Amino acid sequence: MIAGSNSSSTLHLASLPYLASLPFLACLLFGMQTTSGHAQDEVASQTEKTEGTNAGQNDLDEAIVQRIDAQSDEQLGAVSALLESAIKKGLDDENRSFAKKMLASVQLQRSQAMAGAMLRVPGRRQLQLRDEALESLSTAIEHDPSLIEAYFLIARLNMLPLPGGDPKAVLEATTKVIELLEDDPAQKSEALWMRARVQTEQESKLADLNAALEADPTNLRAIQERAGIRLENGDVENALKDLEAVLLEDPTNQQIAGAAVEELVNLNRLDEAIELVTKLLAKSPSEGMYRMRAILHRSKGNLDEALSDLNKAIAMAPKDPMTLLQRAEVALDRDDIKSAKEDFRNATQVAPQILNLEMVIGLRSRIALLENRLADAINDAQLLADRNPNNTFHRLRLASLYTMDNRPRKAIEVLSELLQGDPGNVPALRSRGDAQLSVGDHKKAIEDYEAAVDSVGEIEFETADEFQKQEAAGIYNNLSWVLATSPNDSVRDGKRSLELAEKAAKLSDYKAAHILSTLAAAYAEAGNFEKAIQWSEKAVQLGDEEDHEQLEQLELELDSYRKGEAWREKQDTEENQVPILSPEDLIDT
Repeated sequence: MIAGSNSSSTLHLASLPYLASLPFLACLLFGMQTTSGHAQDEVASQTEKTEGTNAGQNDLDEAIVQRIDAQSDEQLGAVSALLESAIKKGLDDENRSFAKKMLASVQLQRSQAMAGAMLRVPGRRQLQLRDEALESLSTAIEHDPSLIEAYFLIARLNMLPLPGGDPKAVLEATTKVIELLEDDPAQKSEALWMRARVQTEQESKLADLNAALEADPTNLRAIQERAGIRLENGDVENALKDLEAVLLEDPTNQQIAGAAVEELVNLNRLDEAIELVTKLLAKSPSEGMYRMRAILHRSKGNLDEALSDLNKAIAMAPKDPMTLLQRAEVALDRDDIKSAKEDFRNATQVAPQILNLEMVIGLRSRIALLENRLADAINDAQLLADRNPNNTFHRLRLASLYTMDNRPRKAIEVLSELLQGDPGNVPALRSRGDAQLSVGDHKKAIEDYEAAVDSVGEIEFETADEFQKQEAAGIYNNLSWVLATSPNDSVRDGKRSLELAEKAAKLSDYKAAHILSTLAAAYAEAGNFEKAIQWSEKAVQLGDEEDHEQLEQLELELDSYRKGEAWREKQDTEENQVPILSPEDLIDT
């Protein structure tokens, strides 16, 4: 139909919405005169709006130019200022998004430079740089909330061992990283480990560590951290599995190796400790590991194996003073005083400063003892006891040396002081009881032995370990002996003596000559000389086989029982009055 007709087929613009939305097309359809009307005003308005939206474009362009060569904090600060100005003045959506991303990147770079500079400056300046870096990072994540590197650095800066670190900030930053890193398991594992370190509840800490290891089973720091928590919770088996996993990946990690081995030693699992160190040596031989295995072998009494490992350690580090001292200790265990003195001398010549170490003073005291220079040995033991008044081992050793040097009253003095602070100390009670016997005070000796028996408690033969058996057998034996043999009628008690002697004999598997001697004395005190003779003969037989130092007395005891006479014994040691040398008078070993 022809235009202008009144027909119902007339074309309506409203039926073409895509044309109605494009004013300039309407101009083309209906003639140029339309632009001089309402449409012309609309174009002008859009132009003004676009110019206002991009008012910061010049600053953005300048920032882009300066960013290319910006390196110093001052230059990066200038770029940041231009970007902030551009954003404030106004940019279209695309440029605004670009400027914010760029500003976040610049602030991250500034904070990374500040963090690096912290390593090169002291004290207060470190804190200042950290705070400035955190301020830059805050700006960075404000403009780019997905900037993972910024969150990581916030967490690391707050975890530094410096005043003012914020565990809450670490928690928030690492949580954000974990949310953003679903597709990067290694980085996510690192963030979970970091978050675990600031968790206050062990359950939450362990959950993060488990998640970290699920994301990345090779995260050694997470394994190590989890091992520590498991040890605290008493889950020793799984803790040791974790520690071994770390070590098999990093066999040179002496700190972890020490922790794993120490825990196995505490559990009296020396064979497993040796096996672990052997695995580590197969992966990465080292002087430290050979020395560690030598210590373990020595603990088991495997002196040849210990010496072999120390020789290997010295072959790798010939002038290591600690290894030389360890070899000197093993030499003394083997009664090789000459080799021990040579290693001791070499170690102290290489490192004269070690002369004041406890280990060195103790070794020097051992050498003096084996050379029968008791005064020198006592002087060194006294030095260690004075230096560490709370060290029980040093005081027990000093008391033992006093006893060996026929100074039982000095031993009693040292042990009494120790027992004031630790009245249930079994070795101290037993040693003081022995010293009381030496001076003939049987009543006080019995009091100490009975106190030691109470502290030890009831020992079950089937479940006790060898150390427990030996300790209990020794105390039962000594108490039984004085109850059976004391010349003081008021302290003897045959029934109690026999009860204790039978326990001691059972705990020693009836294979110790001196304990069977006590059992015989107990039977004699109880009036059963037939049994006394039986066990005394066994004691003499064992003493003869072992070349026992008291074989002559064992034979005299047997003669007494054959005569129907109980054995009586009272020691009365004469105190050694020779003055102890001063440290300045020590003989050079």
